[in-house]
Amino acid sequence: MPEVKSAYKVPVSLAKGLPDHEIGLGGNSWQMRPMPIKQIGFFLGGSIVVAWCATSTFIADSGAKFIALFVLWSVVFVLYMGQLTKTEELRITTVPPLLAYLPKSARRVFTRRDSNPSGFYSIVGIESIDKDGRIYYSDGGQGQVYLVVGSASYLLFDEDRVGILKRNDDFWKKVETTCEHVFITTKEPQRIYHQVANLERRNRALEVRDPDLIELQNEQYDILTQHVGGKFASIHQYLLLKGKSEDALRRGHTILRAEVENSDLMIKEATMLDREETQPMLRVFYSGIDDQLNPTVT
Repeated sequence: MPEVKSAYKVPVSLAKGLPDHEIGLGGNSWQMRPMPIKQIGFFLGGSIVVAWCATSTFIADSGAKFIALFVLWSVVFVLYMGQLTKTEELRITTVPPLLAYLPKSARRVFTRRDSNPSGFYSIVGIESIDKDGRIYYSDGGQGQVYLVVGSASYLLFDEDRVGILKRNDDFWKKVETTCEHVFITTKEPQRIYHQVANLERRNRALEVRDPDLIELQNEQYDILTQHVGGKFASIHQYLLLKGKSEDALRRGHTILRAEVENSDLMIKEATMLDREETQPMLRVFYSGIDDQLNPTVT
């Protein structure tokens, strides 16, 4: 039986540069937690600005008490804004987005047919979807949505569980950073396309148009469309591939297709959706969520 890892971690982002490099501070007798260069630079720059303001501006002539209060407040501000967020970014980088969000006009987006679509694009980021389901984003990227079926189950044997984890680990090692993989899980009415199509084929194959048979088929059709396909919800999982370019999306599709063809441990089935199937799935996020539609994104 192959061995499974006892712990997993999120790899370090390849987007990190020299400012993100951590430096250990302290001597032999004491040691501080390593700090990134950008944080050290922010603290040094903030200290210089505070010292300059307290000695070379009008604040220097405002009295000892006011100077002490200004220095105390400034030091607290610099220390607070210089802390790191969960994504290892300086807290001060969150201030510009906050200021951009504060105006009421920035929090209201009009979606009338005659409204300027720029505000909606800034939220959705989607410019168009072609007939084959290819999504074109406003940042130049392209995407494609797949309906996927996995292999997870509470009834897995230990050997199968280890194999699935190993296969997932191998898959994510092959994935390129230029193509995002977004898993979307929704609870929506069951798909009845195949059942309805089969019922239609049966209807066309009838040689004797008996009224009782026609009524029976109509009853079956009503049950499928009104009850099974309308009231009974089931879990559906989608995979959105979003490449930075057309070539990045093509490579992402190639890796995904190879995974589905070579093994069913991670993904058993992956069906590419066209525009008519992609739009209802995406509409869940922008037209409201009711009791039967509860999407989650990972």
